[in-house]
Amino acid sequence: MIRSEMEALRVAMVRAPLDPAWAPFEAAMLVRAAARPGICRSPGTRPTVHHPRAERWGDEPGLLAEFDTDAAASRLVSTLAGVAPSAVVESGYQGGRHRYEIHRVTVPRESGPQVHEMLARSAAAGAAALRAGGVTPAVPGRRRRELVIAAAAWRGALLAVGPGRGGPDGLAVRVGDPWSAGTLMRAADLLRVPVRAVRRPGGQLLTVDGRAALGALISVVTGAGVVAGAGVHAGALAG
Repeated sequence: MIRSEMEALRVAMVRAPLDPAWAPFEAAMLVRAAARPGICRSPGTRPTVHHPRAERWGDEPGLLAEFDTDAAASRLVSTLAGVAPSAVVESGYQGGRHRYEIHRVTVPRESGPQVHEMLARSAAAGAAALRAGGVTPAVPGRRRRELVIAAAAWRGALLAVGPGRGGPDGLAVRVGDPWSAGTLMRAADLLRVPVRAVRRPGGQLLTVDGRAALGALISVVTGAGVVAGAGVHAGALAG
């Protein structure tokens, strides 16, 4: 994907419809994907993703996540609207000579532990639903639910840490913890989108290659494939 297509995809994902039942799971994916372990900020150096490391949560119980785009931060606030309406975005700049934007999503300090616990439960529920997907015989509405959950997983990860370039006709997303990588791979299986996983320092790089696979993924993460069952060509987003 070229830069203009990536930007258009990000905008489309922010505008994607929210399913109230699974919005907290998408919020959990945004937070988990952003909080990549083992990656630290160096003074004056702009990181790929801004995030709170796990040990910081104890010092800032109201901090949920930090992002380098306002799109990810805005989407997190939207996904939390039904369960944590007090979540807000605080935007600013960090760095020395090379300054960069940072967007922090916070809740009141006294609400932080409860919100983190809710996100943990939502992550577990979404992962369990993805594992169960495709195992039992299909019933009306189940396939749509699987698409909703799988799309939420990929949308959260792509907004939090990507999308990055995965070749001329693809995209890539790097996730730092095994849980996120495994959840995304299971979601890709349910979406019938082929994904390659390669270990990299600090996590795994998941790559979607080819216009057909890319179009299928874009269709669901923007909501078109879930609502209408239609494919969306990547180039259409850039137009």
